[in-house]
Amino acid sequence: IWDVKNKTITKSFPPPAQPSCVNILSYNAKNTSLAATMANGDTVIYGLVSNIIVANVQLHCSKSISAMKFHHEKRSILGLATDEGHIILRDITTNKNKVFFEKVH
Repeated sequence: IWDVKNKTITKSFPPPAQPSCVNILSYNAKNTSLAATMANGDTVIYGLVSNIIVANVQLHCSKSISAMKFHHEKRSILGLATDEGHIILRDITTNKNKVFFEKVH
């Protein structure tokens, strides 16, 4: 994490098992987690207190995530959209889908 005021790195994280370019970043509602969606379709959840990977989100329906964002109030809900038109709400605590909409966008 880059501090734009002081021009320094304030926090860094270990790379995932299969490193790839990061396409999208999102903080959760309480700023305790950071989600990073990679070009290979994987999403890694980092704990901002522990500075480690706390979850890996892999969608079996797609390898191309077009959008990703944490819910603005519920800190464990992550929204993902795929290039194939699927929308998924994933609970990162259980790493299970709460909702799956197939080919809706």
